[in-house]
Amino acid sequence: YVPPNGVVPMLPIHKKYLQGRDIDPDEAEALWGMQGIGLSSRLSWRLFLPATDRKGIPQSWTTRAIHDRGIRYVSAQPHEEAVGLKELLYGAHLAQHAVLVVEGPLDAVRVGPGAVATAGVNWSRVQAQALAQFPLRLICFDQEGPAQRRAKALCEMLAAHPGSTTLVELKSGKDPGDCEEWELQELRRMLRSRRHSSMQA
Repeated sequence: YVPPNGVVPMLPIHKKYLQGRDIDPDEAEALWGMQGIGLSSRLSWRLFLPATDRKGIPQSWTTRAIHDRGIRYVSAQPHEEAVGLKELLYGAHLAQHAVLVVEGPLDAVRVGPGAVATAGVNWSRVQAQALAQFPLRLICFDQEGPAQRRAKALCEMLAAHPGSTTLVELKSGKDPGDCEEWELQELRRMLRSRRHSSMQA
């Protein structure tokens, strides 16, 4: 595991970007280990998001641009990760019985603990097997056609495993990162209720 050069505690510009996306910077740092990258030769002005295993040990990482230019996400190269990013579930160390599966790491951060990200619509079999370990699974990909097809395929694969898998369709946004607060609260409520029902069972 080799993080990129230039990683520092988030600067005001990073925090302002998160606040603009209705994400609490302090919580992003404390729970998710998020940091920032300022002026750098390779990854300037980005959020740094470490991807951990279930024990919370960093194994890979990705970065998210805080501007509209260039590629949004740039992730670790093979020689910079102990475990491949597509073999991990971003946020799995904060999840227990129920998980809300999203595409982007910032979507997971906005929802909060219990949300996990596959780092893109093209989930891997390793990620699907990891999801199968959670008894209750809510799949919430982007509402666009290609993403919904991948979401349904994931539901079909998980249906062969014990537990419950539900496809979630958003009403107020294309993904959890830009949906309205009332629907975000509903997603959190679904996570809590499913977690509690699992514990009672």
